[in-house]
Amino acid sequence: MSDIWKRCTVVALIGVAAFLLWWMHPEENKVIPQCLVLKHTGFYCSGCGSLRAIHFLLQGEFSNAWTMNPLTVLLLPGLFILAGAELIFNRHDISTRIRPAYLWALIVIFILFGILRNLPVYPFTLLAPH
Repeated sequence: MSDIWKRCTVVALIGVAAFLLWWMHPEENKVIPQCLVLKHTGFYCSGCGSLRAIHFLLQGEFSNAWTMNPLTVLLLPGLFILAGAELIFNRHDISTRIRPAYLWALIVIFILFGILRNLPVYPFTLLAPH
């Protein structure tokens, strides 16, 4: 398969996934599994509420998306920029474009967000999915 067909396939699959997520609400659909961390520990991970946040973003409901997972709402534009650069420029050496300090900063942000959203103290309770 040529490189252009691979890129088109990836874009088409992302489009289908976005359409399905726009059409089906994650809470009402039993096909989408529950977070394993939440299911087994009772704690919210950094990604809990992300599918619902993306669903609300696709619906144009930004405030509802924010209440589900503010980290996803903040990081999604950067992810689109990186993915677009991969598809457009066909650069597979992501490790040479993103400095290790940024990756470590993201790891720390994910860990801190996961800890803070589980604290039962206001204003940290606002970080938990509502």
